[in-house]
Amino acid sequence: MSTEEGTSVEAITRTENELLLLVDEEVYSREAVLRACYWFTDRCYLFVSRPSPQRLLVSIRAKPGGPSLDAVGGDFQNALLDHQVRQDIARETSRLRELIVAKAFAEGNLLDDAPVGDDRDPVEVARSQKPGSIAPSSDPE
Repeated sequence: MSTEEGTSVEAITRTENELLLLVDEEVYSREAVLRACYWFTDRCYLFVSRPSPQRLLVSIRAKPGGPSLDAVGGDFQNALLDHQVRQDIARETSRLRELIVAKAFAEGNLLDDAPVGDDRDPVEVARSQKPGSIAPSSDPE
């Protein structure tokens, strides 16, 4: 855990029950910070505030019988990096994912709306339209 000024995550204070981390939003997004915090709620109490522009203050407080704050602090910084990288990859590949989903829906004829007043089960309609499919049997009354 770095304590040098100007780093992306700075440990600004450490007591027996609390660790304060100052996170640079030019490196880690607010979303990545909040996601990392969420994943640690089972191990400790976390509080997020904004003491100044482009800085988020994460207060990590120990739960009774929980892991040491030193271990949590290091794991938190790893999780923060993990969430930021995932967010960056999602942003970089979003157009490709959109194209794949659009193609899947187009090939499955899932984008066509049923005519107004057609209350048939769309799954059954699709089955009956596929070549070689077996039509559903009707139950004798």
